[in-house]
Amino acid sequence: MIYRFGNYELDAQCCELRCAGQQVAIEPKVFEVLVYLLQHRDRVVTKEELLEQCWPDTFVSEAALTRCLTKVRQTVQPEPAAPPVIKTVYGRGYFFVAPVTTLPRAPSLPIAPVAHGETPVVIGPSKILIVDDEPLNVDYLEQELEALGYETISAANGQEALEKVAAEAPDLILLDVMMPVMDGFTVCRILKEHEETRLIPIIIMTALDAMADRIQGIKAGADDFLTKPVHEEELFARIATALKLKHTVDRRIGELRAIKDHVAKFVRLVTTPDASSS
Repeated sequence: MIYRFGNYELDAQCCELRCAGQQVAIEPKVFEVLVYLLQHRDRVVTKEELLEQCWPDTFVSEAALTRCLTKVRQTVQPEPAAPPVIKTVYGRGYFFVAPVTTLPRAPSLPIAPVAHGETPVVIGPSKILIVDDEPLNVDYLEQELEALGYETISAANGQEALEKVAAEAPDLILLDVMMPVMDGFTVCRILKEHEETRLIPIIIMTALDAMADRIQGIKAGADDFLTKPVHEEELFARIATALKLKHTVDRRIGELRAIKDHVAKFVRLVTTPDASSS
């Protein structure tokens, strides 16, 4: 289903939000809450219902829910003076009040079966690998990212990170630099040199803030570079943007492989001699 409200168009099936035709970066859990409010716009949705439906079997504080709702509002109502999109009903919950037009989604073209030995692209919760030798940093990021709907795995040093990448195939890596066994710059360079892992976005997070360190990170192939202490909102925005690009690339690669398989089958069909003519 496609929902249109104001300048926005939300495609629930493709998990995409656009404003005036331009794709909007949005965190998975923020998107999920927005969709739920849209789907139940005929009534007030309570805090308890949102927590139960969007965070099943997970403890999430009301403060975290409030932060999520703030992000929803900031995404679909960037101008405070604009007409409200989501209204808070005191003591009851939240009400999606903007006028909405719904459109059925156009049927997708059939996708050819994946060639033998290839793996189809599966869209699900994005998996983020957190690489840091400080347990408190890892624990904090795990809680915040999982509350936003991401799946997390972690590694305490560079060598363990390479092993986790090989075993888990993360969608994005948050990488510290100063670690035992193997530093983050070396990990980044190794991953970017291999065909199987070079497209995984890597965000380096480090206390090193000298220009020489940034240049070293860029030369190693890092996709982004943040200096600790990292601003929470900036980090989450960069993660959402990087993952959106990653999933778009994965989808295009999958489509190209399907086309290649179609062409190969067609070529075999037209070049194989007819047995009955021999």
